Amino acid sequence: MRKTTLAVFVSAVIGVTGGMGNVLAAEQSANHLNKPNVVIILADDLGYGDLGVYGHPIVKTPNIDKLAQEGVRFSQYYAPAPLCSPSRAGLLTGRTPFRTGIRSWIPTNKNIALGRNEKTIASYLKDQGYDTAMMGKWHLNAGVDRHDQPQAEDAGFDYTLVNAAGFVTSDLDKAKERPRNGVVYPNGFYRNGKVLGTVNQISGEFVSQEAINWLNDKKDNKPFFMYVAFTEVHTPLASPKKYLEFYKNYMSEYEKQHPDMFYADWADKPYRGPGEYYANISYMDEQVGKVLAKIKSMGQEDNTIVIFTSDNGPVTREARKWYELNMAGETDGLRGRKDNLWEGGIRVPAIIKYGQHLHAGTVTDTPVSGLDILPTLAELTHFNLPTDRIIDGESIVPVLEGQTMSRQQPLLFAIDMPFQDDPTDMWALRDGDWKMIFDRNSKPKYLYNLKLDRGETMNQLGKQPVVEQKMIAALARYQSSIENDSLMKARGEKPTPVDWN
Repeated sequence: MRKTTLAVFVSAVIGVTGGMGNVLAAEQSANHLNKPNVVIILADDLGYGDLGVYGHPIVKTPNIDKLAQEGVRFSQYYAPAPLCSPSRAGLLTGRTPFRTGIRSWIPTNKNIALGRNEKTIASYLKDQGYDTAMMGKWHLNAGVDRHDQPQAEDAGFDYTLVNAAGFVTSDLDKAKERPRNGVVYPNGFYRNGKVLGTVNQISGEFVSQEAINWLNDKKDNKPFFMYVAFTEVHTPLASPKKYLEFYKNYMSEYEKQHPDMFYADWADKPYRGPGEYYANISYMDEQVGKVLAKIKSMGQEDNTIVIFTSDNGPVTREARKWYELNMAGETDGLRGRKDNLWEGGIRVPAIIKYGQHLHAGTVTDTPVSGLDILPTLAELTHFNLPTDRIIDGESIVPVLEGQTMSRQQPLLFAIDMPFQDDPTDMWALRDGDWKMIFDRNSKPKYLYNLKLDRGETMNQLGKQPVVEQKMIAALARYQSSIENDSLMKARGEKPTPVDWN
């Protein structure tokens, strides 16, 4: 009955106004007692071109493809940063990662963590009466065993299954032991703060099953927020044999001759072909399907906002490091990769489904950011954004409704990677069709019109003075705002360069 009423209401509004207007938000306002569930599913290092629905010619991802067919797919969605820790900080807080003090990935021996005065999506929704849970990769501190640092429980999550490392296993040496045809079992998981030891399941299925179990055990009628953060497709890869067999034609002869050694080997041997990488994507897709099927079986499909995306761009074949020999990420022709500010490092897949509240199969080319998720959920679930901190993201409800969105400020991306052989540039802005990349001294280095030059091959710097002046001024405002951020000052932090020495 509710779905029929909504359909009639939407049709009437469209007939009168010629567009959806604020139908989505209004519908939720009218049904505030039935707040939607929220599920964020985050892949690790998944590239823009790594999914079937994003044009991969080989990899099969039927569950994620179906999600796109039933929701809104973004062709210009940006992760908040080109690396895991800052990207996750931005997604969960709605604040550009430098404000949170997380400027790069967090090694296990560093005193870097998401500040206790930062609030996450889980914190806000918990305040609204939601049950909250996370399963998978956290990587917003230097380890689950760091009791001096905030943990996921301190960030608003009632229930946690946290991977202590940024990888499938916290002990890379054990990855080389290759138990059971080389499949690496995770050994770094903690459930509600208690260490589990080695788990006799591959990471992906362990995480998806935990999500299903949590939903099964949920006894109340409260809405829920669930953050499911897979380690797939981050190295070292671990996939069931059925998927490895499915993509065996894309593995090297060297690997075929040593099947007991290389299924999840930490890549210290010759390149084995892309088959192992393809297998891991399809395996991850299967786990996504399990979570979505559970939500459907609960009768909550129409009342659940599902967001699927990746934390940053992929490791590509053209630019591997010594420990990434088996990686074969695709960017669909975008320049760059994980850890840099080219489009391939920050533009990632993203899909949002909200039952029948959104037009199924919609594809939008509006540039949006992971920072926008928090304010979007605030509008859809009807809570006010805080006034004691700067939220850099903006609600994209107009985009979900098929309307034009006018951003109040350019999209900002930043990364601090000082130990690179060729240090990455530090800042980038996207304003309309224009993108500018700045060096570590905030000096403009590249300017591209992405509408005309998607591959970032024609540097327009020096040819567009009006655009350049506007973007230089915008970066200066951002930097001043970060320098004077109230939460950062309260923590006694300064936006000083990262130093891993």
